[in-house]
Amino acid sequence: MITPGPVVITVAFIGYLVAGVAGATVAAVGIFVPVYILTVVPAPWFKRHRNNAQLKAFADGATAAASGAIAGAVIVLAQRAIVDVPTALIASAGFVVLWRFKLPEPLLVLAAGGVGLALWPLVS
Repeated sequence: MITPGPVVITVAFIGYLVAGVAGATVAAVGIFVPVYILTVVPAPWFKRHRNNAQLKAFADGATAAASGAIAGAVIVLAQRAIVDVPTALIASAGFVVLWRFKLPEPLLVLAAGGVGLALWPLVS
């Protein structure tokens, strides 16, 4: 749910700002195709060697590193987004809902946005 969708969308938007529809297309293709190729081309090799202990260890390490990178991004985003008591409550409630109920993230984002809109007149 996190990547590569937002990355492709962001790059396409920047490409659009720079060079219109053609820029958006080139930017989106340029960011998506290499990742796609690097996933699809080696897939048969990974399937053949999926029981290899060294490959599993590498995948575990890479997954742990990716989790750390995502956690770091969460900290940076939280420092910018959680600025007062209402935003802290929304963030805390979102964490609890995701942890406890496994609500789909887009629904949580819509609900949190709605709560933010409802609270905005009260805190502005």
